[in-house]
Amino acid sequence: MRRFAQFGMAVLASALWMPPTNLFAQKGAPRPRAERPPASRVAPRVAPPRGAPAPRQNADLPPRWVERLQEMTPAEQEKFLNNNERFRSLPPEQQARIRQRLQTWNNLPPAQRQTLMQRERVLEQMTAEQRRYVRQTLLPEWQNLPPARRQAVLGKLRDLRGLSESERAAKLNDESFLDGLAPDERQMLRDLSNL
Repeated sequence: MRRFAQFGMAVLASALWMPPTNLFAQKGAPRPRAERPPASRVAPRVAPPRGAPAPRQNADLPPRWVERLQEMTPAEQEKFLNNNERFRSLPPEQQARIRQRLQTWNNLPPAQRQTLMQRERVLEQMTAEQRRYVRQTLLPEWQNLPPARRQAVLGKLRDLRGLSESERAAKLNDESFLDGLAPDERQMLRDLSNL
């Protein structure tokens, strides 16, 4: 139940953890509406906070590297990178980008790092179809929402936290609960709450 409630935050996190070229690639461009997977097939997901590097989406690094580097001190990270032939063979721009993301990661408070790693584990449990739906449909829609509207949807999503599936379904069908949300925001809330 808790995993369902955490999904909305996961979606937001994925938006912030995507490389900037992907993050803004579709902004302002018309997007075809992707078909929504059935709610029963969609797994939960949680988003990392703004400004935090995505644990696994650290561009140019294999997932195992990311895990290892996240567990190291900054000095150990630097030693690893300096001694790793594959890293040294990367173009200087990629090396700089990786180092910058590690620095951002290292500057996060331990509790925030732990939260991000937990959210990454949730992401890993999603099917490829679910991740694609989140990245290609939900995420661009979320990014196009004005900040005040995002807060409105997040507030409703928080209200659904901890509810059973039947209680959540009842809330999502309650007009007074959805009051103040536009039709597209209502659909987004339903999608987020079912992931």
